[in-house]
Amino acid sequence: MNNLMNEGTLKVIREAVITIPGLMSFAEVDKESGVVNATTSIDKAIEISITEKIHRLKIHIILMNGVNIKDVVTEVQIRVKYELEKLSNFTNSYYVDVAVDDLAK
Repeated sequence: MNNLMNEGTLKVIREAVITIPGLMSFAEVDKESGVVNATTSIDKAIEISITEKIHRLKIHIILMNGVNIKDVVTEVQIRVKYELEKLSNFTNSYYVDVAVDDLAK
């Protein structure tokens, strides 16, 4: 698990994302080979960096073929940002980047 966020926070992120239409799964990218694998584990699909009160997240996802990529990515960003800010009582700022690593065939 990522040591910068606890298990409860990762669960909030996962639950905010998994219900978005068009999302197939989270993605885990093997850094050596570049191979993209589907995963249900959010901690393998997220990169997190925290500086003072700014939290930057990069979520890797796989989308269904034929969806509007921009709409799905925007929805992921909005939901995750809102849920995390709500969890922190709006005291932290969050930047959410979304990487679409593959389209399901």
